[in-house]
Amino acid sequence: MQGSTSNQGMFWSQARELFEQIVSWLDSDSICGLEHSQIESK
Repeated sequence: MQGSTSNQGMFWSQARELFEQIVSWLDSDSICGLEHSQIESK
């Protein structure tokens, strides 16, 4: 059972890291001027 908990922690850690990258990108100046559809496609 311990192994599955460790795998779940690693999965959520990776998911959280990707989420934080998306939030950072959305908060940056690099999206200024992009159309809504362009932002969604990224």
